[in-house]
Amino acid sequence: MTSAAATVLLARTHGQAFRHRVEELLAKNRLMVATICGFLLLYGVAAYILVSRGLGFIHRTPLFGPLLTERLVYLLFFFFFVMLVISNATITGMGLFRRKDMEWQVALPVPERSLVLWKTLEGMTLASWGLIVLSAPILLALGQLFHSGPMFYLLGLPSLICLVTISANVSTWALLLLVRFARRWWWRVVIGAGLVLLGVTFQRFWVEVPESVRGGDIMTSLHDVLRHTEMCMHPLLPSSWVAESLFAASRGLHSQAVFYVVALLANALFTLVVTARLGHSMFYPAWHRVMTAAPSAQGRKGELAWFKQPQARAKARSEMWGKLLGLDRASFALLAKDARTFLREPTQWGQCVLIFGLLLMYSSNLKRLGYDLQNPFWTLVISHLNLLVCCLALSTLTTRFVFPQFSMEGQRLWILGLSPVPLEKFMALKLRVIAGVLSLLTTLLVVMSGISLELPFRRALFFSGSVIMQSYGLTALSLSLGAMLPNFREPNPARIISGFGGTLCLIGSFLYILGSAAVLALPDVIAWKATVQKTPFTQQQVMTGEIVALLFVFFLTILFGGIPWWVAKKKTKNLDYLREL
Repeated sequence: MTSAAATVLLARTHGQAFRHRVEELLAKNRLMVATICGFLLLYGVAAYILVSRGLGFIHRTPLFGPLLTERLVYLLFFFFFVMLVISNATITGMGLFRRKDMEWQVALPVPERSLVLWKTLEGMTLASWGLIVLSAPILLALGQLFHSGPMFYLLGLPSLICLVTISANVSTWALLLLVRFARRWWWRVVIGAGLVLLGVTFQRFWVEVPESVRGGDIMTSLHDVLRHTEMCMHPLLPSSWVAESLFAASRGLHSQAVFYVVALLANALFTLVVTARLGHSMFYPAWHRVMTAAPSAQGRKGELAWFKQPQARAKARSEMWGKLLGLDRASFALLAKDARTFLREPTQWGQCVLIFGLLLMYSSNLKRLGYDLQNPFWTLVISHLNLLVCCLALSTLTTRFVFPQFSMEGQRLWILGLSPVPLEKFMALKLRVIAGVLSLLTTLLVVMSGISLELPFRRALFFSGSVIMQSYGLTALSLSLGAMLPNFREPNPARIISGFGGTLCLIGSFLYILGSAAVLALPDVIAWKATVQKTPFTQQQVMTGEIVALLFVFFLTILFGGIPWWVAKKKTKNLDYLREL
């Protein structure tokens, strides 16, 4: 059997299984399908309106509006490309090296390159369908902005598909090379580089702002921003070819646009050939290394003498941390299990570090971006947008990692059901730890952005209180829906969050964040309108409005987090889950 025939056979087999799941879904869960379709339709309309108005506002800016619009398109597809490489590496890595079915698939008379090609295509499908949904209203808005014809959309879609294919194959290359040749000392270099970057970030946060930026010189600030984004326009990047094809199609240069699309297609096919070659020569050694890593480490540990065994030290350390956290031995054992599972999964902590690292760099460099921070209006807008960005990042992390945690226990759930810690206490422990860590990190980001914007202490306290409540609300919502709508049959968390429960969690988190952001911004909007209209509005009224807004956010937290938590807690008091294993 040739590699192409084996790949087609794998695709046909999984395609039939997917078709049966869709048919079962349409027959039994019509409410879920209607909810998903309604939310996607609502998102498409809202995203189109917001993106079209935002791009129109930037494009109409005098002097540098078209230049900024062009650079934004380059930046958009560049970040799409980077995001796709990371997400594809995560999903493909779990499919190649973490799935239980790979143990018997490797033993089948199927070429290794076919397994790698199929897992690459499968990861591309799982990781990239969201990009098509996200980019569809953006393409429509760009077409309307440039007054383009049908060729703009006919050439834009294949460009995106080629970009998705290239990013999926590049992520597979990086994954195979990393698993095959990575050494433990590499992590020391990565951690050292991260600490250096963190130190530079804090140093830039506390250093004095240059006078050119402090003076609010728009042209100087714009020049600095454009200079730092030139990397996104590199002619060897596939994202640049996508942007060039769209610009050429919008200007009526169809032959030039077709040239870029053909170049993307040729490189996408070439990446598939390279993936097949690397899969043939590197997959089995990499897979064998992963499969033998844990048993060999356990064997080396078992060969140590009794006085060198780490059990005594580990027990003393666990008792110390248990006393500090106020946990009994059983609860601390469950907490240690979750912590070790998290640290052993680079796909989890890597994405968390990436998201919070980007937010930290943004917060630390906020005063260097050239905003007119002496204007109260822009200070007000930026502070609320910072809070919104932090909450959206929280929603991404909780939906991606917190929601599937209960389902990931899988066939081992009966062990937790028979443990000394009840399931409802186990859930409460997860809420306590995860929400505490997330609230601490997001509060740090909010405080740093408040210092950059020179907000008074009262305003920093206002935003910190709101982000702490939303941290607990989003975590409680994700944990509750994960417990009420588990999927113990699926070991891949990417597929778990793609189901009805994950979609419902995403919708609920979005509505919760949107409602909280609107409530928190309402007192400031009223105060700003009163200032513009020169209507008497005292500081006491502003403080009263902020307190009322925080109380309403607390009510939304109870509504979106507390009520689902109460329902999930009642459900976890019995062992009905064991019937679903």
